[in-house]
Amino acid sequence: MAAEKLTVVLDWLLNCNHAALFAAQQTGAFDRAGLDVTLVAPADPDSPCRLVAAGQADLALSYGTQLNMVDAAGLPLLRIATLIDTPLNTVMALGGGDIRTLADLKGKKIGISVGGVEEALLDAMLQSAGLAPADVTIVKVNYNMVSALISHGLDAAIGAYRNVEVLEVRQMGQTPLVFLPEQHGVPLYDELIVVARRDRREDTRLERFVGALQEGTNALLKAPDAMWAAFAESHPELATPLNKASWAVTMPAIAKNPATLDAQRYLTFQAFALAHGIISKTMPLSQFAVQLTT
Repeated sequence: MAAEKLTVVLDWLLNCNHAALFAAQQTGAFDRAGLDVTLVAPADPDSPCRLVAAGQADLALSYGTQLNMVDAAGLPLLRIATLIDTPLNTVMALGGGDIRTLADLKGKKIGISVGGVEEALLDAMLQSAGLAPADVTIVKVNYNMVSALISHGLDAAIGAYRNVEVLEVRQMGQTPLVFLPEQHGVPLYDELIVVARRDRREDTRLERFVGALQEGTNALLKAPDAMWAAFAESHPELATPLNKASWAVTMPAIAKNPATLDAQRYLTFQAFALAHGIISKTMPLSQFAVQLTT
């Protein structure tokens, strides 16, 4: 039988966070599952969830922190798998200055990449240090935070990922000072997840996709260096020292069992989202996250 097509819209350009997807393709796991999977980088990083909700793509990559907000905005999406099951985000400053603790951010200028959720995460982290949002100045920097930090246009930034920007700062000869959300008032969350439309949960392709993703994950974690070599050969434009370092740092964050749903984690984060104004009401777990039988 001909393989069934399945389109997956990435959260951004192909990168090391997508290693398990690449491994599932590289090892033929998707083929064995009877799937012809196409990975698509979005022209607009805000579009993946909207494309799935509109039926223009089958699956999308999203962030565990944004799932409740997306559903509350009227996009009926369902988490079906996890790629990265530990937080990667940080608040980062440069070492060697007058910032040593979160409390030292009082009166400072803090860059932010994504409004809404990241502001809520930052607020919670500041509160854990006895600060209020009014104690800092927020500046929208999109994806220019590293250059803004290095040039001292910012004192700190949230949205600096420990497997990318933190490494980039080190490679530039600077010492990053990082504060982890999960150590400062933010509950644990899955960083990168796969979402489908809620009304497609019975689509048989989804269970096969998740099973193949598990195969790819197993192969990736068994031989991460060999898989990096294959990734670098397939995408020579990404074979940079930063990406090689990022690949190695990302491996411990890869979800070993992509299908597994930590129900309490998702409910706890939903309560956090409600308390911090990300959403205005809660919904049953089954409406926004599911564990498919594999």
